[in-house]
Amino acid sequence: MGEQVKVCLIEMDDRTRQSMSLVLKHRGNNMVALAGEDEADIAVLDLDLDLDKCLNSLRAIRGKNTSIRAIGLSTKADIKFDDALILQKPISAGRLLDAIQEVSGVSLEPASIKTAGAASSLSARIGGNRRRTETQAVSEDKLYFELKDYLLGTVLDAEAESKQRDMVAVISFYGDRIICVDGKSKSIETNLTSSQARGFAISAVNKDEGEGFSATVGLQRPAVEYISHADAKKRFAGKTYSVPQETFLWKLSTTTSRGRLPKEVTPDERVYLRRWPNLTRFSYTDNEMRIVAYWMRQAESIREISEALDIPMPEVCSVYTAAFAVGLSGKAKREVDGIWEAPDVSEHKERGLFSSIMKKLLSRKPAVTAEDDE
Repeated sequence: MGEQVKVCLIEMDDRTRQSMSLVLKHRGNNMVALAGEDEADIAVLDLDLDLDKCLNSLRAIRGKNTSIRAIGLSTKADIKFDDALILQKPISAGRLLDAIQEVSGVSLEPASIKTAGAASSLSARIGGNRRRTETQAVSEDKLYFELKDYLLGTVLDAEAESKQRDMVAVISFYGDRIICVDGKSKSIETNLTSSQARGFAISAVNKDEGEGFSATVGLQRPAVEYISHADAKKRFAGKTYSVPQETFLWKLSTTTSRGRLPKEVTPDERVYLRRWPNLTRFSYTDNEMRIVAYWMRQAESIREISEALDIPMPEVCSVYTAAFAVGLSGKAKREVDGIWEAPDVSEHKERGLFSSIMKKLLSRKPAVTAEDDE
């Protein structure tokens, strides 16, 4: 390996810092390393947060590290910042590496990761034989649904209340069916089978004025009670099985969505994804992997993602609803949320580096749980 360039990240919010760190780590072919201010060769600063603070921080660093150079990121085309090289947002990973190479004088060889190839490989390896709910086409006038009208809304409300009270929420419905939600746990306890969960996910739970039944015959609005952790363990020991909370909510929400969005968001709002969901735990399509890969790089609206990837909007809506349910999505309100240029994500027939790595990691078949035993 040749000479390594050391980079420090200055005056960035946590999400931008994390995104920048991932790009430098995985696209720099091990020739770019994050370092402290004292030993760094280059400081990268987000100038859109506070320009004066950025300038003071750079001057303070140069008081200890006189040779450090600077790269500034900004949405403004005509901004000047000391002797820094200015990159106008949104930028690509390649443009950032080119800038680091230009400022440092070190020749970099960026790595290439074929995300779409990994998606195809993963789908063929673990997703091909699993049943999943088909996404239905949805017209604009029927694009939304009310969370409170479905089991998903009850579960999300119970999770939030459970976390606040530090208690276990017990959701009871359809006779003896239960879902135990602990807002501070990574697992959910339930006695639902997979087929029951799919059926209940799409069943509206609005009460009829007379009998109190939902639109689905026999399904009453779930009852929710809050009990201590000790009581929950005593009452339901041996009667439920454990499911990772992210897996349970992702499956429940994609089924509930059916290509629609919660009314809390519109398809033209820019949204971002906080981190990669654990897609290996549940069935997914190649398109879902492409959506997540594209979305991780840049805050975009649901409509923009659909158009950029040429994927039907209902599929993007389902992924967003799932990310929303597990707390991975957020609304991008600031210019700083647009740091990365939207990349082209196309299909690749050749297996990429990430695909090869994942093939090795997934060489063992996943264990069969009670939820798959129908």
